[in-house]
Amino acid sequence: MTLEIKTWRIIDIINWSKEYLAKHNIDSPRLTIELMLVSVLSVDRVKLYTDYDKPLSNEELTTIREMLKQRIKRVPLQYILGQVQFLDNTFIVNKDVLIPRPETEELVSLVINENDRNKKYKILDIGTGSGCIALSLAKKFQYSEVTAIDNSTSALKIAKQNSLDLNVENIKLIYADILESEPQLKYDIIISNPPYVSSNELEELEPELTYEPKAALTDNSDGLEFYRRFVTIFKNILSIEGQFYLELNSSLAEEVKSLFETEYDIEIVKDLFGKPRILKGRLS
Repeated sequence: MTLEIKTWRIIDIINWSKEYLAKHNIDSPRLTIELMLVSVLSVDRVKLYTDYDKPLSNEELTTIREMLKQRIKRVPLQYILGQVQFLDNTFIVNKDVLIPRPETEELVSLVINENDRNKKYKILDIGTGSGCIALSLAKKFQYSEVTAIDNSTSALKIAKQNSLDLNVENIKLIYADILESEPQLKYDIIISNPPYVSSNELEELEPELTYEPKAALTDNSDGLEFYRRFVTIFKNILSIEGQFYLELNSSLAEEVKSLFETEYDIEIVKDLFGKPRILKGRLS
C-alpha cells in the first residue's frame, strides 16, 4: 500500500482506506478505518466528521498505515486496536485471549437478568480468558464473590489488568486446568464459554480465527470434551439451588443436551438468530 507523502486529512484517509480495505475483501471497511482513526486520534466517531478537514501528522499516518497492513493480513481488528467493547465495558485483548463475541454477551445478559443482583452468590467462571464474563458479572453482582479460572498464565495477566482497569475487587483469578482438577467449593452460579469447535470445524474457520489462541477455540477433538467433564463435576460443585450457564456450538447442541439430560434439569436457550446457543441447568 502507498500513502504518498502529502497532506492527508481525516476525510482523505477515510475515503482512501475504505476502498483499499474493500479491495482486500475486508468486512465493514468504513467502520474499520473509522475505529482505527478513533483509536489513533483519541476522539469519538462523530469528531471524525466534524473535524473531517483536520490533517494527520506523519506519526499518525504511519500508525494508520501499519494498522491497515495488519488488517489486510486478516489480523482481527480487536487485536489491532488492543481492546473490545463487551456489554457496558471496554476490555484489553491480545493474541493470548479469545475475542469476546455478541453470543457471549447474550450468555452473560441471561445470567444478569435471571438472578438477583442484591444477593450474595458464589460465582465460578471456567476458562475466563480476558475476564470479560467474570468481570461483567462481578460489576453487576457487587455483593457476590466471583472466581475466574484459566489454564493460561498469559490470559490471566490480561484478566488481571482488566480487573484493575475496571476497579473490580470482588474477584479471584486462579490458575487451574478444569480437565485435570476439580474446584473444592460449591457455587451458586457456574458459567463457561468453553472451547467447543471440533477439530474438523477448525479447518473451515475464517482466516481471522487463526490468530486467536487455539486452546480457547477447540478441544482438538469432537468439541464435547469440556462438556463431558462438566457433566462429571457439576454435581459436586453446584450448590443445592445452583445453576449453570454454558455457551454452545449450535451445531453440537443436541449432543450436549444428550450428555446432560439424564443427570440435570436443563433448558436450551436460543440466541438472537434463533440458534441454540446456551445450555442452562441445575441439579435434578
